[in-house]
Amino acid sequence: MARRLISVLALAVLIALVAAHAASATSAPRAASPSLRTVTIGMGFTPNVQFAPFYVADQRGYYRQVGLKVDFNYASSPNLLELVGAGRMGLAIADGTDAIAAVAQGVPIVYVMAEYQRFPVAIFSLVGSHIRSVAGLRGKTIGVPGRYGATYVGLLAALHAAGLRPVDVKIQTIGYTQVESVATRKVDAAVGYSPNEPVLLARRGFKVNTIEVSAVANLVAPGVVAGRSLVAHDHALVRAFVQATLHGMADTIANPRMAFTMARRVHGLTTLHGRDAADQYAVLLRAITFWHSPATRAHGLGYADPRQWRDSVRILHAIGLLPHMPEPAMIYTNTFVAGSAKC
Repeated sequence: MARRLISVLALAVLIALVAAHAASATSAPRAASPSLRTVTIGMGFTPNVQFAPFYVADQRGYYRQVGLKVDFNYASSPNLLELVGAGRMGLAIADGTDAIAAVAQGVPIVYVMAEYQRFPVAIFSLVGSHIRSVAGLRGKTIGVPGRYGATYVGLLAALHAAGLRPVDVKIQTIGYTQVESVATRKVDAAVGYSPNEPVLLARRGFKVNTIEVSAVANLVAPGVVAGRSLVAHDHALVRAFVQATLHGMADTIANPRMAFTMARRVHGLTTLHGRDAADQYAVLLRAITFWHSPATRAHGLGYADPRQWRDSVRILHAIGLLPHMPEPAMIYTNTFVAGSAKC
């Protein structure tokens, strides 16, 4: 093909297009077009069917309807909440317990939407291990992904509620191999996310005992956080994002099969077929049971329970994870979820 000279005008247009693309890739909310604004949300994990409400809101055009183009950022970062607090990322999905710890350390973030109504962490074991209560863990080997995050916090909180200390059990770091480690009896029990590992273990034919941490410790669950600066200066953007996401959540609850189909269109989930697809659909169904509650039927989806936040601050302080007890009302708000669907 013959080479052609690029005119000065064409070159200027090309430069402008490149600059516009670079601007849209940044994490700070800014215009993606004359009618849409781009906002990035840190997912803190790889693509997952448990993010279905976000995928549904995106694919059904709910974000576009409120003037947003949402970029899902799956890049792993140990300081995701710090990035949000510093305004280098618009929003993020985070464990509520992590949000409390971050605010206690001075990170300027606000929890603006509850995704889960109950703390979705469980301690699970094979029925043959005869572990039916937290007290039954005394002297047992318990596998955790690491000494961090919601799974570790959940274990410490459960032990505390049962009058046990970490030295009363054997905590073993096993990475994200909880299913295999329990199935092969490498550990007596493991800690994982209730909609995930216990479900998959049971679907492999194992009889499982599951102790829900939420049954013994009223901890706050994962949700969406925003930077205080974004909340102060762009209240409308945060509300638009939250309301569109909760619209997607309501649709997912009403029609899980439709939501699962949309989730499988997301890069990273398109290869789900056969048994893997059936397993992940079961995971989604279990996750949905954690998204609504009597509180959401009274106040709407995304509602943050004030008592749960007070209890969580007290528990985290009691187990030594907080240097001081921040005022719960400074960590979360229900302003942005007001008016959401009640279900």
